[in-house]
Amino acid sequence: MGLIGRVDTLWDTCISGWASDDADSNRPVQVDVIVNSLPVATVPCVVFREDLLAAGIGDGCKGFVFDPTAHLRPGRNSLEVYYTGSGLLVPGGRGHWVRRREGRISEWEAAFLAALEAYFEFKPGHHVCGIGEGAKELERVLFDSLRMPSAPMEKADLVVSCGADHRFLWSALTQFVQEHMNQPGFLAIGFDETADVCGRVRQAFRECGAAEPMLESLTGYRGVGQIFAFANTPIAEAPPVLAHIHVPKCAGTSFRVLLETYFGPRHLGLYVNDTYFVYGDEALRSYLLQGPELQGFSSHHVRRFPHWLAGREMLYVTFLRDPIQQFVSYMTHVKKHYAEITSASLLAAVPPDAPQLTLREFARWLLTQDRDIPFRENHNVNFFARHSAPAAPDRLEAAKTALEGFFFVGITERMEESVNKLRALARAAGLDFPPGSPPVENTSADYRDDLGWLHPGDEVGSMLLRSVEKDRQLYDWAAARITG
Repeated sequence: MGLIGRVDTLWDTCISGWASDDADSNRPVQVDVIVNSLPVATVPCVVFREDLLAAGIGDGCKGFVFDPTAHLRPGRNSLEVYYTGSGLLVPGGRGHWVRRREGRISEWEAAFLAALEAYFEFKPGHHVCGIGEGAKELERVLFDSLRMPSAPMEKADLVVSCGADHRFLWSALTQFVQEHMNQPGFLAIGFDETADVCGRVRQAFRECGAAEPMLESLTGYRGVGQIFAFANTPIAEAPPVLAHIHVPKCAGTSFRVLLETYFGPRHLGLYVNDTYFVYGDEALRSYLLQGPELQGFSSHHVRRFPHWLAGREMLYVTFLRDPIQQFVSYMTHVKKHYAEITSASLLAAVPPDAPQLTLREFARWLLTQDRDIPFRENHNVNFFARHSAPAAPDRLEAAKTALEGFFFVGITERMEESVNKLRALARAAGLDFPPGSPPVENTSADYRDDLGWLHPGDEVGSMLLRSVEKDRQLYDWAAARITG
């Protein structure tokens, strides 16, 4: 038996990768997910991936996906993935994810603690010493949320100063470096970033002769104290985030590929194998805090649109499509890829015999369901209003209100024109934006059959036209805006 594999993502909402037996590609392989030293799931490796098939990894059905959300706690969480029954760690299968703490903590303190916990593991018995302004408040926050008792500086495992007066901070920093760099310990300082503050921190290190020990400590040497500095960047100086809200079957995959090709790892794909999953603000904030180099993201699963997150302006971009064509594209996509679908929530929301049905029969099944499923009625209006304004009496107006706050709303049928207008807006705002046109991706037109039933005189056609009435009004509203 030769187990091979790799964990590709180790996030708070998605652990994914692949695993196989190199000696017998037909042998079923599973992986165990361990969260905070506790087994939480055994996941079969059966998800089809085109890249695995191309690489000759069996039939390509060796992928796995798991959402650990329900098993994470506030603070630092350890995540591990093992081949089931072997005790062997899957390569790339060990890491940490920090979930922000809540309670009597300010936004600034919560961000400071989240960043700190990404580097420093708080353990039972650790002692803390707060210095400078607000020292007692910091000690209280750490004790209330982490049960870390206070101690004098010389006996503390963690010395913290957050937002302290800079004159006192430099003095405390100098004292700590001079007296404690040869002792195990950790100094964490948080400050409001100014034009000269980072230079002053470096100067304090140089004056104490601490540059070399600090370098050693940051590369893993544990014989000396460690120093963590966290700058609170003013909102006006933080680069904005291009947030691509990917409405299904509106050419969003093509636009996403354009962004990913240009920005590479600076553009994040936030996709989950669950049709109904929606990211919360805290999860998005955590991604942005842990990836300050990110230019943007694409996602089906963002349905709330705050103007600011993690101190960064959110510039939302989306595309709308003629609702009838979008509805048909959804059906042809499902028919084409039905055998590859692994999302239980999506399989439950489409006909079990979808590949064998005509599009008219498929549409009848969707439109006559007595439960709320995707594309049963006014998919796009619900997409933008259901979570951003759940109590709104008129979802069409709520959807318009949400889109009015977007940086740009394009039209799929006018994709090249839309992208050119978006590019001009981005340049005017001083944003980097990829050249060229989006590639043609994820098409399924070859699965279309007779569409002669799409008229008011046909029973199913009439149902479909009624089901997208508000989506049609939203589309016409957006098309008029882009023309104007």
